[in-house]
Amino acid sequence: MGLRDELATAVRSLTVLGAPSDVPAPTLVGALAFYPAVGLALGALAAGVAGAVASIAPTAAGAAGVAVLAAIEGARGPLGLAAVASAFLRSGSPASALAHLRAEPPPSAVVVAIAAGATRAAAAAVLPPPARTTALLLAPMLGAWAIVVQCYGGVPRHARGPAARMIGRARFREFGAASVVALGMALAVGEPIGLVVVVAAALTTIGLRVHAHRRIGGMTGRLLGATRELVETVLLVTLGILAGGLR
Repeated sequence: MGLRDELATAVRSLTVLGAPSDVPAPTLVGALAFYPAVGLALGALAAGVAGAVASIAPTAAGAAGVAVLAAIEGARGPLGLAAVASAFLRSGSPASALAHLRAEPPPSAVVVAIAAGATRAAAAAVLPPPARTTALLLAPMLGAWAIVVQCYGGVPRHARGPAARMIGRARFREFGAASVVALGMALAVGEPIGLVVVVAAALTTIGLRVHAHRRIGGMTGRLLGATRELVETVLLVTLGILAGGLR
């Protein structure tokens, strides 16, 4: 019963459904172990749609896969990225950065999130079919894994709601299980490419975490969403560049 609840919570947390506010903290934390597996399933759905679109309009397949992911994952990632852009792409005190992080993002910050989405679509559009499938599988899986990394040892100093019950509370059980799935699947696609995307995901995740701790002293729910969004963007762009270089 516990594992089933954790899996269901992971599915809701990583999709437009959203986890119910009354989910107990142990279930929220335990669900982190399933995040990469759920991300992989979302990627498989997006890759399937992209493959179907490719039979009708090959040039639109990559963008269609990215659009499916965006629709399934909901607005938390883009909103988090826009909030982070508003808070961190300007000077100011930690209190000012935190206020911007919690406020409604201004249009200039929303443009950053829109640009990230457009960049993902453009990167997926140039990928040949095998590489496109790999990208659509790995990006959401490693994006979900990145959330687990942020919750493992992170400081929930300014977090609210479900994030406050997850950040810093992940145990080695959740981190280890999530990492085995995420890193194992990434390396299974081929050691050189898999290793590159793992390093890219890790550097993006750690970089945002270090900067957040320097600016505001901890992690928040919006930073978790931004981490996922950034990792997915970086991986799709990285794979797009690698695919272009291998042609």
